[in-house]
Parts: sequence; C-alpha cells; structure tokens
Amino acid sequence: MRELRALATDPEPPHALLLAGPDGTGRRLLARFYAQVLNCERRDGGAPAAAGMFAAEAVEPLPAEQLPCGECRPCRLIETDAHPDVVHLAPGDTLCKPRVGDSSHPAHPQSRDIRICQVRGLIELASRYPFEARYRLVMVEPAERLAREAAHTILKTLEEPPGHTVFALVSAAPEALLETIISRCRRIDVRSVPRDEIEAGLVAGGIDAALAAEAAAASRGRPGRALQYVEDPDLMAARGRLLERCATISIASVADRFRHAEDLATRYRKERSGIEGDLDAWETFWQEQLRRAAPERGEAAAEALAALKAVTQCREDLLTNVIPRAAFELMLLRFPRLRLDVTTQEEPAAHA
Repeated sequence: MRELRALATDPEPPHALLLAGPDGTGRRLLARFYAQVLNCERRDGGAPAAAGMFAAEAVEPLPAEQLPCGECRPCRLIETDAHPDVVHLAPGDTLCKPRVGDSSHPAHPQSRDIRICQVRGLIELASRYPFEARYRLVMVEPAERLAREAAHTILKTLEEPPGHTVFALVSAAPEALLETIISRCRRIDVRSVPRDEIEAGLVAGGIDAALAAEAAAASRGRPGRALQYVEDPDLMAARGRLLERCATISIASVADRFRHAEDLATRYRKERSGIEGDLDAWETFWQEQLRRAAPERGEAAAEALAALKAVTQCREDLLTNVIPRAAFELMLLRFPRLRLDVTTQEEPAAHA
C-alpha cells in the first residue's frame, strides 16, 4: 500500500496500473485503495471536485502517509462501491456501445469476454469529465479477458488517457495480455500472503482460532479465499471432497482420467470460475505428495514436481483459449499413477 499511496499522491500519478497476482489476494481492494487516495478530500484540504457538484468545504489536509482518511464522502462511497466515478468494466454488457446504426447488436450479459463494444463505451466515458471525483478510476477485471479487438482498441486510450481518468487493470494472468498493453501500465505484483499472517488477521477479526488456522491453510496465501472459507464452512467441506477425488483420480486408469477430463470441461463451459477450486485442490494434493517424497529426492519427488508443472500449464492453456477438454486431458495424463495407499493426510473439516 505504501507504493500505491506514493503513486497516488504524486503530482502526476500513473495513468494506468496493472495489478497482477492470484485471485483472492486483494487486487480489487488495492485498486479501491488507490481510488480513495486519489480522491480523498483531505489529500489537499478539500479542493473542489472536477465537476464541482459535490465540492467539499475546506478541511485540514492529512500527511500523505495517513491517506486515505476513510471518513470523507469520496472515501465512504468508494469503500461501498457506490461512487459514480469508480467504474468496474468486466465481461458482460457494462458500458456496451454498439456501432452507430447497428440496430441488430445482440445483448450479451453472459459474455465471457470484455468486448470491443464495451471498450467503445469506455472510451466515450473517459472523454467526459468525472461526475464529482478529482480522478475517475476505471477498473478492468479480469484484464486478460479483453477480446483481441477490444485489447487493440483500448491501447490508444491507455497511452494517452484524459488527465482526469486513470485505469487499474486487474489480472491473474498478465502473461495473457498484449505486450503493448503491459508496456503502457505501471505494474504492481500482488503476492500471496504468508499463512501465519492470514491466520493472525482472522483471529484478530474474532474468528475461532481452529477455524482461522484451517481457513488460512486452505487459502494458499490468498486472504480473500480465507474469508470465503470462514463465511461459508461448506466451502471447506467441498475442498475436502475435492482432495478425496484427487486421491481417487491419481490411482485411476487412463480411461477414468479421460472421463474426468470430460467432466471438468463440461463444468468449465458452464462456469469457468468453478474450476479454480479443482485446480487449487490438485496443487494442494501434489504439493503434499512432493513434501512427503522430498527427503528421499527420488522418482516420486520428481513425478510430484512434474504434476505441479502440469497444473500450472493447464491454467495457462485455459487462459490462451486452448480447447478446455484438451487442456484437462493433457494435465491428467501428465500426472503419475500413484499406489493404492495414497493419502492427502487431511481430515474432513470438523464443521462440515
């Protein structure tokens, strides 16, 4: 946050950020924090907003290291996702603007990509002054879902945006973005959080110590995922079932693995985000196998490491639009076939 605060309080803040990191690590919260620092009324004593409609009375400015105040109107509206000048562009039909005269443009609320018609709407919005903010912030998430035409169309605006608009591109797969987009952004890598820090934060928030420890361990360094486990214990039980399925598939035949790949592909077509839990479970499973085999540094350790690489490759393949079933089949076929005594060494959640 110190880096974001320094960037936001600079006389000429970066016009585009790339917040890159795994899902659940707080990238959206950081984009919101950046918008708050940019627009906090106590940043410079309450200078009038761009449009002046809700200009604040003069207030005592805060030192940069104490921003945002969290109490002024802009800070409160941004915190609750209610500020009219903080815009979230995502797959669907947000900001959709068909070409002039295109009366046949179909609605696409269930689109999996950010389309060129949405980018046209974004460009038009960016050309106008903010409603009340000092800086409008447009969050593009997930940025890797920019369709090819949309990605090329947004380039010019990222390179020379209006002075009152900044962009925050949020991505779990920055390698899937065009190099020309990456080069126009100030990149901030959002990394996983140590397990003990997540656990301590949950306990400090009033969560039972045992549940906090379990959620922190299951989150794989992602505070947002840990909060989901705490808020919905059924998710923890579902994770346990996924690990059991991993153990079953790891000793299964090739035919069974092909059937499992077909099941994953079917589910992926219906809801892409739902497969993340399966891939997380596979990473957890093979990391445990690697931990157990590591002392001997033998074939089992090498196979577990290769399996982890196969999971990573599957994630990358899915982001680059490889046929889902092919991606899952390749991953499963690269997994070694374990013995019948394989175990995840994880007990079912006590609260399941």
